[in-house]
Amino acid sequence: MTTLLFVDDEEIIGRAVSRLFSMRGDTALVAQNVAEAQLVLLAHEPDIIFIDVWLGGESGFELLNWIEENRPNLADRVTFVTGDMAPHEECDGVWTRLGRPVIRKPFDFTKLIDTVTDAGKGARA
Repeated sequence: MTTLLFVDDEEIIGRAVSRLFSMRGDTALVAQNVAEAQLVLLAHEPDIIFIDVWLGGESGFELLNWIEENRPNLADRVTFVTGDMAPHEECDGVWTRLGRPVIRKPFDFTKLIDTVTDAGKGARA
């Protein structure tokens, strides 16, 4: 069983992700903004963290910076999710500016499942 945190300001997407992974037997934690995500991360240690780049008036980069400063052991578990990215910024699923994995919206749930499955394997290794 894998624990994931999905941070997205679009509530409907968070609910869909939570439902999907709960049905698979995983633990899906959901936050809609940086403050909610910080509270979750203070109480839990997810195997993978999906962060939307744009969280309403906030940025997913703010959350990444907070993670790097306050929960550095979780920083390598971050995968960005975004629909707002120029094609030249992506290369083989890695956002070249940050060296972070990225999943583009609208995303294929299979890609999310594969990413979570891989994270779960790493957590058990």
